[in-house]
Amino acid sequence: MAAGMTDCPQLVYTSASRTLEGPGFGVFAMSRDWPSALGTSRSTLGPFIGQPSDGAAYGVLATHGGRLAYAKTPVESDDFGRRGNYVVHLLWDAAGLLTARDVLALHRSGGFVSAVRGDPSREAPPVRVPRARRTTPSLALDEIDPLVPSLAALLAAVESGGGAVRVPAVSVLLDVLPRGLGGAVSLHVGTADPMGDTATVALLVGAYAEPAADTTNCGRARALLETAAKGELCPDDVTRFDELDAWLFADAWMDLEPAALTDSQLVAVLASPGAGRWLASARAASVATAIAAEDREVEAALRSAITRDAAARAGVRSVELGSVLKAVFDGIPARTADFSGLTQGDLATAFLKELGRGRRLPRVSPEAGLLIEQSLGLGHPIPLVGLTDDVEGLAGLVARRPVVREALLREWKTATWSPAHDQLLAQLVLYDAEWFSTLAPLSPPSSLQTALAWAARQMSARQVERLAVTVASSEMSGHGWALRCVLFPCGLPAEEVAGIAARHFEVFARDDGWPRPLARETGAQLAHPPDDPPKRRRR
Repeated sequence: MAAGMTDCPQLVYTSASRTLEGPGFGVFAMSRDWPSALGTSRSTLGPFIGQPSDGAAYGVLATHGGRLAYAKTPVESDDFGRRGNYVVHLLWDAAGLLTARDVLALHRSGGFVSAVRGDPSREAPPVRVPRARRTTPSLALDEIDPLVPSLAALLAAVESGGGAVRVPAVSVLLDVLPRGLGGAVSLHVGTADPMGDTATVALLVGAYAEPAADTTNCGRARALLETAAKGELCPDDVTRFDELDAWLFADAWMDLEPAALTDSQLVAVLASPGAGRWLASARAASVATAIAAEDREVEAALRSAITRDAAARAGVRSVELGSVLKAVFDGIPARTADFSGLTQGDLATAFLKELGRGRRLPRVSPEAGLLIEQSLGLGHPIPLVGLTDDVEGLAGLVARRPVVREALLREWKTATWSPAHDQLLAQLVLYDAEWFSTLAPLSPPSSLQTALAWAARQMSARQVERLAVTVASSEMSGHGWALRCVLFPCGLPAEEVAGIAARHFEVFARDDGWPRPLARETGAQLAHPPDDPPKRRRR
């Protein structure tokens, strides 16, 4: 079969002196592969061969899983001179490819049999029906108004998924309607009998009044006709109404405030070829992503636009990056559905770029902490000291996450000392006394003493005791800092301080420079004081 052609087995029925069923009305010609399920004789063809009540009739209907095109043409008389004769020509398309547009074009070109010649035959060749060439109708502006109701009613039936549409004329309706939307519509011209048609939408053409239609489809119909009058037809591959709306109205809707669009308008805009250009606007992309997060149809349209258009993805990606970074730098929870497929690398690169512009974090939120950790894990040099005013939050992050700890230690060894180092050192010591042992060899003595005193004043008695022992046992012992920078300025009650000092006096004394034997002896005495001395005897 040639491209764009449909081979259709045929059957011709009429009244003649000779038919396959004898003289009179009967089947005159039939293809070998004509399906018997449709009928093969006057008694089995049923309504397919019924005489048209209004003269000629033609069309195409759905039946038995395929499409049946038909034409019923009046003939003045038969071979016997009897009046009232007519010829029925039936074409069977098992694949269901024939459309109303194809059949209308076939009828207009004289492709249906209107008279019989020769001998009856059961070997009639299939009829090759060409795919109709779509032509742009020549319409004056004053010809559009009468066509709007009919086209609008047909659009409404297709959109709703079913219905019989009665119109006074078929005119240019099937040229204007895209094949993707109207391909399954059946057509009946000159007859009110659908002959068992199973198509969900049937277009009946005859002496009918103009049909009523809703405002939305009237707008669509007028736009289709006006566009056709200008020489442009909606593409045949448009199969959905959001695609139709996108083709008709998207350009105009793109000029509106994005937040003013209805959900259906937004879906149409996202389905249009210009979606990428529209989403390049941060305002438009922000509105689209916000609505898509709550509406499945908008979400599907947005994801489709991102998939097919790199510009659309870039616009959404920019907005989503901005949303995440704004949340991070504002210290608020980040809320994004991630339609553009942001990666850790995307976020880390953008985060580092903002830091390079001098931005600082107000606080280390969970989102900020995760972003810092991921960025460091990808090898980005995030400057931790001075990164945020939330020194307590940063200290907690450094203490909890190994990759952040390692990055801080590398930075601590090389960076020039600053007040930010003093603040972070104090917070780290407060968070865990072991940080003193880690950072003491890398920090100025004066900063260490200040950090110890500040941290001690924030601690409980148990924490103070642990910090003092840690300092006195560290590589930096021998300066007396356990007593002078931890115990004495801690602010605990005197009896608690005395208890701590007594329990660890030997360690504290050595830290304060006492000789080891003296420190050990004194510590032992404090730990185990002698019994009360005996009373003196009276002389």
